[in-house]
Amino acid sequence: MFEISRRDLVLGSTGAALVFGLKGPVSFIGAAQAQRAADSLKYKVGEIEVFSLHEGAIERVLNEGFVKNASLDDVKKALTAGGIGPDKFDNPFTVTAIRTGGKVVLFDTGFGSNGPPTVGKLADNMKAAGLDPASVSTVVISHFHPDHISGLWVKETNAQVFPNAEILMPEVEYKFWTDPALVEKMPESFRPHVKRIQATFPTWKNIKQYNDGAELAPGVKAIATPGHTIGHMSFLVASGGQQLFIQSDVTGIHQLFVKNPGWFSMFDSDGPKAEATRRAFFDRVIAEKGMIAGYHFGFPNVGTLSKDGNGYAFAAVKA
Repeated sequence: MFEISRRDLVLGSTGAALVFGLKGPVSFIGAAQAQRAADSLKYKVGEIEVFSLHEGAIERVLNEGFVKNASLDDVKKALTAGGIGPDKFDNPFTVTAIRTGGKVVLFDTGFGSNGPPTVGKLADNMKAAGLDPASVSTVVISHFHPDHISGLWVKETNAQVFPNAEILMPEVEYKFWTDPALVEKMPESFRPHVKRIQATFPTWKNIKQYNDGAELAPGVKAIATPGHTIGHMSFLVASGGQQLFIQSDVTGIHQLFVKNPGWFSMFDSDGPKAEATRRAFFDRVIAEKGMIAGYHFGFPNVGTLSKDGNGYAFAAVKA
């Protein structure tokens, strides 16, 4: 169990004004409501409890193709300017969970036990934050990349990790990945993942598909954000006049792709569509004075966005 520190999360006057329309510094969450452990963070959006849960990280060695439309030198400069890199960096994974209407909702699952030793920390960090993994009533999936759905199944089997939960999956994404013809279209190294999807999801009885605008839980709506994958989804959590946008993989690490929204990640299936999506999505977050949570933003993974030249800047909440 991690030692819990009960310090306020404080935004400066600029951040507070962006989020709440207030004139001066304000506690993001009161000390009695906020909990910060080494790898978990608890806060509130109106009456909805929100948890940022670190799943782990994988060290990535930078190569020429990591950004499809930028030079390796430019990417190294951007990483250095962002305080990471330049030749290798940690790619972090942070899962968001909420408690609303008496139910625990999990957004994506991380790798679970199906990744390298540096990941698979979600269950322990849920417990550290006071959440029992067995209490999860709904799992909402944003898209079908391995780092988002592999935690649905037990290592080396097709058994479900959350057999008693309703699993909500984007309809467009589901149809794409369960098409039998997809296997031969994928690179050899990715075919086992596609085969695993096709051997499991069509047989699971607790899967329900959803579309853009669907209400997924009290205070939670789906937002179609295609480009990273064909059916990629993000989510709006709203309560008491406050809003949190869970951006899933609208971008990868903010030091590169929030700052440079026109850069296409090697993981983006449609670069131009991904760019158009992220610009529209980020403009909405700013216009609506919402908070944003990023899956690959590091820890803490929640904060504010602002315009920064032709791109954007992410400012994390400060513990």
